[in-house]
Amino acid sequence: MKIAIAGGSIAGLACALTLTCKGHDVHVYERSAAPLRGRGGGVVVLRQMFHFLEQHGYPVRGMLSVPAHRRRWLDAEGSVIRDEPELLPFSSWDAVYRSLCSMLPSGAMHYGHTVASLAQDAEGVTIHFDEHAEPLRVDLLIAADGTGSRLRAMLFPASASSYAGYIAWRGVVEESAFERADIAELIENMTLLRADGALFMTFLIPALDGSLETGKRRFNWLWYRNETDAATLASFLTDREGRHHHASIAPGELSAHSLAHLQHAAAAHLPPALSQLVAATGAPFLQAIADVLSPSFAQGRVALVGDAACTLRPHTGSGTSKAADDAVSLAQALDTSTATPDVVRALADWATARRAAVEPLRLKGPRLAESFGLGSPS
Repeated sequence: MKIAIAGGSIAGLACALTLTCKGHDVHVYERSAAPLRGRGGGVVVLRQMFHFLEQHGYPVRGMLSVPAHRRRWLDAEGSVIRDEPELLPFSSWDAVYRSLCSMLPSGAMHYGHTVASLAQDAEGVTIHFDEHAEPLRVDLLIAADGTGSRLRAMLFPASASSYAGYIAWRGVVEESAFERADIAELIENMTLLRADGALFMTFLIPALDGSLETGKRRFNWLWYRNETDAATLASFLTDREGRHHHASIAPGELSAHSLAHLQHAAAAHLPPALSQLVAATGAPFLQAIADVLSPSFAQGRVALVGDAACTLRPHTGSGTSKAADDAVSLAQALDTSTATPDVVRALADWATARRAAVEPLRLKGPRLAESFGLGSPS
């Protein structure tokens, strides 16, 4: 089949790989005018994601992840109050993204394409793009355009994200920015601090070029903080050019007001071992935590994957693995062994099964947040 994927982030790229391997003609249409380099922070790469990448011929385990050997909890003064062994493979969004891009066939990626409208009939889907006059005709369209999915809004106008009551200040900073003694206790550990209505965490991730060499890696940090005041939230979601954003501010785009607030809060509420990470970060960014669940993961010949279908809370550490599972299961559902596959029926069955599969993780996220004192109680 001829398949178009709207959205060239991890979920869209994973689908492109699995469907290409099944013999489909797959093209990815990304609204950004250029590759999405340097836009993400750290991610937990679980077994499912490793298995998926290795299945497609990419030896990733040693290249993608920095191991964290212990989970260490600090108090407000920086003293260790709990220390327990836990092996977790931490990677970066960039490393996973670069790995997926490198495996795509030449010519499969198309940048500068934003879906303006779509129309379905019994034989396929016609797609119109904002930037291009010529429509695209395909057998199947996959919506992989993220939490604020434009395609989901077209298919299900009543569907909307739900703000969870807290935000995540985030940043990535070079390991080499610090004296070794100042970060010795943070090296290859997952370090956390819980306070009233807040949770800080940090761990090492690969360098932007994928290097795992000591001194070239980066610290990824996240600081979840409750924020229930609508005016304050709106001010944080206004960028340095005065533009208001729905759910996030990209690296380098925070307003002077937001940067000053972050730096002051870090100095006032974090111990030196953690506040130094925030102070040294050149381009922090912001995410308003939200819950998204599409009424269905498919409608006709359009399937929704990744955050466009269901956005999981980050505490589950399952975003990349869910994207891989979406991709693998969708490719398996679209079996081309029959001459005239019933695409609509196959997608409907897949959508029902995938929604049931992700439901436990969807419910787990708010429970974890509540256990940390984050967000509104359920």
